[in-house]
Amino acid sequence: MLKNKTSDKKPEIVLEMPKEIGSVTLVNGNDTVVLCDINDLKKTLGMDDSPLLPAGQIGAIVKIKVNKGFVYATVRELVRHDVRIEDSTGPVKHIMMYLDYLGQGVRAPYTPTGVSFDRGITDFPVPGQLVYEVSYDDLEAIFGDNDINHFHIGTVFPQHMTPASIKTDSMLGKHFAILGSTGTGKSCTVALLIHRIVERMPKGHIIILDPHNEYAAAFKDCGKHFDISNLRLPYWMMNFEEHIEMFIGRTDSADREVEVDILRRCIYAARVDAATNLQSEKITVNSPIPYKLSFILEFLDNSMGKLENPESLTSFMRVRAKVEELRRDVRFSFMFSGMLAHDNLKEVIKNLLRFPVDDKPVSTIDLSGVPSEIVNVVVSMISRLVFDFAVWTKGDNSRPILLVCEEAHRYVPNSENTVFVSARKSIERIAKEGRKYGVSLGLVSQRPADVSESALSQCGTIFAMRMNNERDQSFVEHVMPEGSKGTLAALSSLQNREALVVGEGVRAPVRVLLDKLDENKRPAGGNPSYSEDWQKEIEDDSFIVDTIENWRNQGR
Repeated sequence: MLKNKTSDKKPEIVLEMPKEIGSVTLVNGNDTVVLCDINDLKKTLGMDDSPLLPAGQIGAIVKIKVNKGFVYATVRELVRHDVRIEDSTGPVKHIMMYLDYLGQGVRAPYTPTGVSFDRGITDFPVPGQLVYEVSYDDLEAIFGDNDINHFHIGTVFPQHMTPASIKTDSMLGKHFAILGSTGTGKSCTVALLIHRIVERMPKGHIIILDPHNEYAAAFKDCGKHFDISNLRLPYWMMNFEEHIEMFIGRTDSADREVEVDILRRCIYAARVDAATNLQSEKITVNSPIPYKLSFILEFLDNSMGKLENPESLTSFMRVRAKVEELRRDVRFSFMFSGMLAHDNLKEVIKNLLRFPVDDKPVSTIDLSGVPSEIVNVVVSMISRLVFDFAVWTKGDNSRPILLVCEEAHRYVPNSENTVFVSARKSIERIAKEGRKYGVSLGLVSQRPADVSESALSQCGTIFAMRMNNERDQSFVEHVMPEGSKGTLAALSSLQNREALVVGEGVRAPVRVLLDKLDENKRPAGGNPSYSEDWQKEIEDDSFIVDTIENWRNQGR
């Protein structure tokens, strides 16, 4: 291996020979098999001060000498191998090491690491070629880039000395997903990624859909927090599908189609009436034009007075009753704030999408206080707002936007039979088309098998944390951008704060121990300390009154 010695002049290139651990016995297009002497592997594991990294464990990286440099590979499986069957119960002498390819490196003497690494194999090994341990410089060349288009998130397994880099443009440009069982550190990983991105790019535009109000504390220094007390999403911003879910719902009533038709005529007439500066032929039922609820009620009253078929009166009355109900319900005041329509779309976009950034590039949207019957519509509206704004923004003022969706299995479910139909459509549209317009999507879920495969398969970078459920493991394997058996085999054995990162955001699949965030940058709502809390008595019960008041007022 090539090492750089520091000097006052030009770096002196000193050749350091890597340690041989075995030779190739079998090669195919996906992997290779190596025969190793057990004594050689034991020696590598016992040399703590060696600049070379031990190879005799699952997930370790080795390199194979080829004509054009080295082929790098990860250890997927280790199997006992003895020449004579009758000796199989005796001491192990040889190990068969099964490897998965990572990529190829060539000598680059004037680079900091002495190695230039590229994904893919152009020169396959042949049986008999030697296999070596890798050094820190090898890992640095593969995983340790540090420039404006990279940021560090942790250290590389197994020695945790080499920083693990993420390629910013590749990760964000092709979407990403953070997947893992409950308690493995997904929320902290989200916070870590966002903080690292903001440190590199303080003028970003990031929205986090937060169903449990976890992230307000994590981004209080660099983010703007929204909940039902200050979130403003005027009802007229809804498209027609969202109007249907809001005013009619997903009922199986025989009159549903009649009600949908009534609502369509109402909304279209209201938008046309309100759009004094637009040609009526350019207006659709989905146009984001402010209209008055009073016009809807008046339109319904006038239509009922002219009915030729009294049987449809019930449908008109039902739609009218729903409009009145939503207008009066204080829980929906952030959408229905009276009968007057005010064109505040510019203010909504400026606040949510952070234009200007004003040192707060992150918007955290607390969905925990949104009434459950309309949270689907709220998620759909926000997702669609992000996408539509990006589509219609042209020229030098267009800016990429990142939308992070926590609990993705709720809002982008794999099942067709769901109440979150409009939200699923909006987020899937970003997954499929967002990259064309500079909209990036981050999906976070503890149940990846329940997330829409259509959306998850579009994520070019996967951060896979520990998963014990075989159904989730197999689903992740199915949507992985790179089907590395060795990488996936470690899913169930990962520790907390460890992740397997594969895909476009890294130069090769890597197992990473994620950096630990400062306390003030972590999401709220960690695991309760039962062993401590259940040792103490609460003497003052006045907190119950405060809790009831918050409960009734729907606010904290």
